[in-house]
Parts: sequence; structure tokens; C-alpha cells
Amino acid sequence: VGCGGGVADRAAASPRPHDGPAPIQLATYNCTQWRAAAAHERATVIRELHGFYGLPVAGRRGAQAYGSVLRDGQARALFDSYCRQPYARHFTLYKLYARATAFAGGAP
Repeated sequence: VGCGGGVADRAAASPRPHDGPAPIQLATYNCTQWRAAAAHERATVIRELHGFYGLPVAGRRGAQAYGSVLRDGQARALFDSYCRQPYARHFTLYKLYARATAFAGGAP
């Protein structure tokens, strides 16, 4: 057991069933996917973006704040309005979200 091979090691090494849908690849998730997504997937995208952009941010002097985020309704309206345009089908949602938070975002 001291060199591995104990019960805890086998449990950690065995694959676990996946709890829920596959993780969303936010770096590549685009308007085409948004338009085809079910309501629960759209909610997951917004929640993950909120979680990412609302993380703590440390400045040069060590001061800590939090990133700016959109309210869920704002994010949904943003994506719905952009993604309805034919030219926006390959726009990535994380870039739309980031740019919008600079103007309309608030504290998480």
C-alpha cells in the first residue's frame, strides 16, 4: 500500500461516470452553436461566462477586485441580437461577452 496499489489508488484511477452534459468549449463556442442550442445549454454558456469573467483580478499593487459581468438577461439579449445576423455565425460568444462587459458590465 505504501507504494501505491491500495484501494484509494484504484478508486482514483477508475473512470467515473460523467455528471451531466459535456463541458462547453467557451473559446470556440460561436453564434451558430448558440442558435442551435437548447435553453439549458444556453443557460450553461451564460453561467460559465459569468463564472470566468467574474473571477478575482489582482493588480500590480496587489489590490484585488473582481471582473465585470453581465446579468443573465443582458447576456441572452446580446447573443440573441448578434447571433440572429447572418454575418455573425462564426462570432465567438466569449469575445462578444468580454466587449459588452466593458460598457454594460457590473460586479459579479
